[in-house]
Amino acid sequence: GEECLPAEWNSRQGITGEKKINQRLAAFRELVEKTYAEILTKDGVVSAELLKNRLQGVAATPTTLLTISEAELQSVKACVGKSRSEGTYRNHTYSDKMLREWIESRGQKDMPIDAVTEEMLEEFRFYFKKKRFAAKTVNRHLCWLSRLMYRAVSKRIIRYNPFEDATYEKEERKIRFLQKSDVAKLMALKVNDKEAEQARQMFLFSCFTGLAIADMERLKFSHIQTAADGRRYIRKERQKTKVESVVPLHPIAEEILNRCRENQAVKEEGDALVFPRGCSRSVMNSKLSTVGLACGIRQRLSFHMARHTFGTLSLSAGIPIESIAKMMGHASISSTQIYAQVTDKKISEDMDKLIRKQQAASE
Repeated sequence: GEECLPAEWNSRQGITGEKKINQRLAAFRELVEKTYAEILTKDGVVSAELLKNRLQGVAATPTTLLTISEAELQSVKACVGKSRSEGTYRNHTYSDKMLREWIESRGQKDMPIDAVTEEMLEEFRFYFKKKRFAAKTVNRHLCWLSRLMYRAVSKRIIRYNPFEDATYEKEERKIRFLQKSDVAKLMALKVNDKEAEQARQMFLFSCFTGLAIADMERLKFSHIQTAADGRRYIRKERQKTKVESVVPLHPIAEEILNRCRENQAVKEEGDALVFPRGCSRSVMNSKLSTVGLACGIRQRLSFHMARHTFGTLSLSAGIPIESIAKMMGHASISSTQIYAQVTDKKISEDMDKLIRKQQAASE
């Protein structure tokens, strides 16, 4: 229930001085009036007891945390390929698995949804901290639990989400990218394995276009267009944000496109995929990692690293951050500003090295 100090209650208006409490009170009043009308229309008679029982869900099937989690997971699965990606569904599946493990660790098989308290979020958080999970991973699991509470609210199982004022772990964003010298090593590498070669080409294509792996997998030759001035570019809606990205074609990206077109013997304006794959993404990731080792690159390569490389190198080359945001299809320029922080830090580190070198020479 809701509670407040007597001095904060306005008996004439039926409100408190707390905005969120007033919003919940207003929503509950609306629910009471709607339920009253439904009972009256259906049964022709209504009483305070009937109304109370309907609002409290008396005789309704008890709902538990894991059944809510399973239902939410199924609703996400139904949206895969439409408004949700396969990766999003995998992440939620993992959060569901972690939730089940946490409940088992408490010696329970399940938990009534109305037994979930605000303190349990901290217990849930501590469970993952003991496992030394990264802040980003902890937050993802905490968000899943809070999401289940909001679903329970929408189903009128509980009145409000006990975690709506929760705080989350502070994430230190560290982006990994390659230097020009490492990109050059990848360009010079000769690969005989067909899948490894495609992984190398896709990585390099992302380094010079900024396309994410999900967008490269769906990239068609028809997405390559020519402007009135003869300049060629990629125009495509991003799979993740649904924001259109417009990327001028770098000569190296153009060369990769030409090789793909020759290998497939397709027309330039066709709807054929630029990078048709015959293996899973996990296999492609493994092949890319092997390519990185063959080049002597210390960092483990990932396709998202190539996207970060594009953003960092573009900003270092003096391209305005607004243009980079448009090319990368960022929904907000704040997503692009992380590259500005990286280049500023790199400049500072390079300057420190130069100062130390000069000091050593003068000694």
